[in-house]
Amino acid sequence: MEIIGVLGGMSWESTAEYLRLLNQGVRERLGGLHSARLRVATVDFAQIEHLQATNNWPAAGRILARGAADLEAAGATLILIATNTMHKVYDTIAAAVTVPVIHLGDVTANAVHAQGLTHIGLLATRYTMEQTFYTNRLTHHGIQTLVPDAPARTEIQRIIYTELCVGLVSQPSRESLIHIANDLITQGAQGIVLGCTELELTLTASDLPVPVFPTTTLHCKAALDHAVQKPAAN
Repeated sequence: MEIIGVLGGMSWESTAEYLRLLNQGVRERLGGLHSARLRVATVDFAQIEHLQATNNWPAAGRILARGAADLEAAGATLILIATNTMHKVYDTIAAAVTVPVIHLGDVTANAVHAQGLTHIGLLATRYTMEQTFYTNRLTHHGIQTLVPDAPARTEIQRIIYTELCVGLVSQPSRESLIHIANDLITQGAQGIVLGCTELELTLTASDLPVPVFPTTTLHCKAALDHAVQKPAAN
């Protein structure tokens, strides 16, 4: 089993979900008392969030690149950036290491293609929905993306940063997210991408009438596909 590096803390609520899913996935694949071999580097999200809000992405990229280098030095043989939004600085992070850094956009695109879909709705942070670093990655894979209107984007941002990132899951906000997703489906979205790792803390596939793509779960599965080899049958 290879060592998976998790670059997290953005927020630690979703990073905890990464660790749970990775360990659960190893147990499901190998059984018994098996657990994931992990290296974890977490940052102070308050600092990263300030850099996001002030549009200082290069500084944020340098912080995360150092974290990735620490993971490789500690023995990680592949790395997950445990946040969709900070894939904006993916190239900076990937350039700081020699091991693979699995891109969430590529993993998501593969899952969308596996369902035979070409048009998806995206729920995510304002940065991921309004900037092009993520949607362009999907476009490169032949997938067209619909995003909510400005008031809905503001609402999603509020839910993520003031509720989910601090561990608050509320029914009214959950219903608001479902309403926004259904609006995208009405506009032609064939599936909904939960393009923020915290969104899986409140939404599930059973909440919507189309396929749902939970990026945290997909990211962890891709890492395990790479890192875990099932024992050979006798």
